[in-house]
Amino acid sequence: MESLIQRIKEIAAANALGFTITLPDCEYVTSGYVVAMLETQNSFGDEGLRRVIEMASDTTGIMGGWNNDGLFYWDAVYIIQDRKRAIELGKANEQIAIYHIENDDVILI
Repeated sequence: MESLIQRIKEIAAANALGFTITLPDCEYVTSGYVVAMLETQNSFGDEGLRRVIEMASDTTGIMGGWNNDGLFYWDAVYIIQDRKRAIELGKANEQIAIYHIENDDVILI
């Protein structure tokens, strides 16, 4: 787990605005709408990253990170190809926004 944590921190350092990757191979996700899971909301620091890795590994195999005023937040995420379905899932997970990878677009919901 420690080497995976270190690799994700390196990815975060190289992608200050945010990223979405598969686990455990750390390949970038390049399409779809990113919807964060309610269960990992407000995860930050090493403890939050561990929790997100565990949740993502047990569910979708996908996680992301994004920077909010210098603090990286980690999320286990869903990747949804259909916009309407992504918005519905975002609302069900009590999110204020989802992210469309191809358009680099934050969509408030």
